[in-house]
Amino acid sequence: MKLLRSSCLFTLAIWLALPGTVFAQDRGEELLLSYGDADFISIATGQQQPLSEAPAVATVITAQQIKAMGAANLDQVLETVPGLHVSLSSNRFSPIYSMRGIYTDKNPQVLMLVDGIPLTQLYFGDRGIKNSLPVSNIARVEVIRGPGSAVYGADAFSGVINVITKTAAQIGGTELGFRGGSFDTQELWLLHGSKWGEVDFSLSLDVFKTAGDGNRVIESDTQSLFDNAFGITASLAPGAADTDEKRADLRIEFAWKGLEFSVWNWRQEGGVGPGLALALDPTGIGRVDNYLVDLKYLNNSSFDNWEYEARLTYADINTESEQTLFPPGAIIPLGSDGNVEPASPVGIAVFSQGMIGNPEVYEQHVRADGSAFYTGFRRHTLRIASGISYAELNGKESKNYGPGVIDPVLPSQVVDGVVTSVTDTPYIFIPDKSRRNYYGSLQDEWSFAADWNLTWGLRYDNYSDFGSTVNPRAALVWNTSQKLTSKLLYGRAFRAPSFAELFSINNPVALGNPDLEPETINTYEVAFDYSATYDLRTGLNVFYYQIDDLIRFLPGPSGTGSRAAQNSGEQTGYGFELEAEWHLLESLSLAGHYAFQRSRFEELDSDVGHSPGQQLYGQIRWAFAPHWEFSTQAKWIADRKRDDGDPRPEIDNYTLVDLVLRRMDIVKHLDIDLIVQNLLDEEAFEPSPGEGSVPGGSLVPGDFPLTGRGIYLKLGYRF
Repeated sequence: MKLLRSSCLFTLAIWLALPGTVFAQDRGEELLLSYGDADFISIATGQQQPLSEAPAVATVITAQQIKAMGAANLDQVLETVPGLHVSLSSNRFSPIYSMRGIYTDKNPQVLMLVDGIPLTQLYFGDRGIKNSLPVSNIARVEVIRGPGSAVYGADAFSGVINVITKTAAQIGGTELGFRGGSFDTQELWLLHGSKWGEVDFSLSLDVFKTAGDGNRVIESDTQSLFDNAFGITASLAPGAADTDEKRADLRIEFAWKGLEFSVWNWRQEGGVGPGLALALDPTGIGRVDNYLVDLKYLNNSSFDNWEYEARLTYADINTESEQTLFPPGAIIPLGSDGNVEPASPVGIAVFSQGMIGNPEVYEQHVRADGSAFYTGFRRHTLRIASGISYAELNGKESKNYGPGVIDPVLPSQVVDGVVTSVTDTPYIFIPDKSRRNYYGSLQDEWSFAADWNLTWGLRYDNYSDFGSTVNPRAALVWNTSQKLTSKLLYGRAFRAPSFAELFSINNPVALGNPDLEPETINTYEVAFDYSATYDLRTGLNVFYYQIDDLIRFLPGPSGTGSRAAQNSGEQTGYGFELEAEWHLLESLSLAGHYAFQRSRFEELDSDVGHSPGQQLYGQIRWAFAPHWEFSTQAKWIADRKRDDGDPRPEIDNYTLVDLVLRRMDIVKHLDIDLIVQNLLDEEAFEPSPGEGSVPGGSLVPGDFPLTGRGIYLKLGYRF
């Protein structure tokens, strides 16, 4: 019935569009330009080339397409990519970018770049806490589905995402914007781009806050289990997950004769979602204050047949938390080290003010990279790259539990809310660590015959704390006809364990394992890009991959809230992604995709859980009058299974429908958008981690609720 409602909505929109009211000339050109810009990509090889001929399965989303879908952040943009699903992590509801069935709670398998700079952090190997970028300064997003380690290194495991920000010329003046609406959401942004003589200057500032949807209720949590065991009522469940958030994003850039210098600062503060120990914590808070400084030089004129780039980057990452792991009045079973241990406790404690933990992570990253393209050989384009990086992590922590704090553990005791610093002691959650990496890579694009191109390459990486690895790729692209391009692709990728996976200690939530092996993946793909007419483009790709030693945080031997990093064995997956884009009229365009995947743990002979086996997405854009545009999109998420041993029923399918009504130049240079997200107020959930040994099959057996219907007004003024 829900899918039928969505289908009826699409059918109605198409029927209404049939009279064919045309765009005003400026809007028609703008739509065609936005789609034309999507026909080129640079992420596949490091230089721009037609998307249909790129040696990868890739997607490009432009700023105009982002506006049409009404997206407020990068997560909502990425949900429109075939084969990519955005789920929720147990860590403060941070986004999980699950590609083709590759799903882990901390999600370090996707490499995120901003203007080509990796955002990978040492601690979890991911992009950081709730690090979803605002869209106001995004010019385009390029996504590779599949491995990219031959170009981008060992973090590019299941995919690569490159967010390209707007240049001064693309901003072309000053823009002020506001978005506000449901859940006390308010966002302000300022963009400015100008030219000072020969210097291009750009500035972007985006400030955002929301109280979060108070109807995202967690019915039962970890503390509920302890309450049942000890006959108390300390749990705050049922209660709303804490999803309030504040964010400020500032970027300044100067460009002069091939030299670019930028400074980026992003700060955010917000609630802890379902709680760090999956026990509701309405007073907990996480803070992030990160800086990125980048200096880049690009030269394509000094030497014949050469184009080279040099880059120096420094990142300073600061993450702080204040959280109550378990609520006031909680009775917690403790092991001999003072940590949570229900399976074999040596005592119990009443935490009168709650179990409190305040971890802090500080990281510093320095990177130097250089690359060059050489076109002096007939039919060949060579890319040579090398670089070195150094990063270090320092932790701080204060808490009222664990070793060095509760010592010794008594059969029964009361613990108050006084916290003790364990920084610079053996009792901290992670010791200070560092990592150095250097690499070299070679790539050759060889047009060895008419309409045939072979791209091959490999990259060598050496890690100070792990060792070396080589990751090759090969792609054969055949321009089969004027309308059809065929591709045969192979790639291998590698990911070293993150510091949390290796070194976390004294942690009641996630423990490290210094004996971990690295992850590796080999992926094989066949892809076709077919343009039946100038206005109709379709694409189909079929893939198969095999992962060895996938690292996941899995339940420890006690079956408690503690989860330990483990090599979970071999995972295989296969599937296909079918996509289409059709400009029926100058005023009307349709786009959509269907993705199917099956992935299995071979040693368990079981399906991989949580990631959708089927995804269906559709969008309609219709300019029904001069300066007016209507768009609607729907996404269907289906066929999500539980992990082996999780007794809960399979996760319900859901369909989310969004609407956007835009009026451009309501007065000169003023645009206004009405955006409705989750129009049908669908009750939708993303899976919580399974715990087969606890009653209900999970510490949060009811899964993680998504946001309900939201209505927003967006204003943009250019001058």
